[in-house]
Amino acid sequence: MDHDTLKERTLKQQEERKGTYKVKKLGNEVEIDRLTLEIVEDFKDAFDEDKLAIRYTPLLAQYDYIVGDISAEQLRLKGFYNNNKAVNNHDKIQSLQDYLYEYVNFGAPYFVLENINPRVPEVNERSKNKNKSKHHRPVTHKKESRAKVAAAKQKNKKSFVIKQK
Repeated sequence: MDHDTLKERTLKQQEERKGTYKVKKLGNEVEIDRLTLEIVEDFKDAFDEDKLAIRYTPLLAQYDYIVGDISAEQLRLKGFYNNNKAVNNHDKIQSLQDYLYEYVNFGAPYFVLENINPRVPEVNERSKNKNKSKHHRPVTHKKESRAKVAAAKQKNKKSFVIKQK
C-alpha cells in the first residue's frame, strides 16, 4: 500500500471516528460517550475537541483521569486511576509527573481530564479465560494440602521391578 492510499484511509477513519464520539465542552466540563470530564490542567491550550473525538476509545471510561499530550500534531491518550485504587503505582495519578518526564516531549502541550463518573469495564467470558492455560494445575498453598497430594501420588504410583536374566 502506497503512502497516499494510507494517508487517505487514515483521514477517512478519523472522520468516521469524529462522527462516532461527539465532544461537548461547557466551561471546564467536557462530555463524551456519556462521560462527564472536568479539565484539571490544560498546558499550552492542548485540549482540542476534534482531536479528542478522533482518539477517544471506550476503554478510557474506566479511568479516573485521562491525560492527553500532543506530539507531531498527534494526540496520545493515557488513563490513570485515583491513588486509593489497588493498581500498580505507575497507573495511579500520583505518577503523572514521572509519566510527563519519561514519555512526553519536553515542553509539549498536554491536558489532564478528571473523570467524574468512571465506568467499570465490561468483562466477557472470552477475555476472562484468555490467560488460562489448557493444562492448568491447581496450585496448593498449604503444607497439609501438599502432603495429601504427595500421598495420593505415592498411592497411585505403580512400582515395578527390573528382572535380571
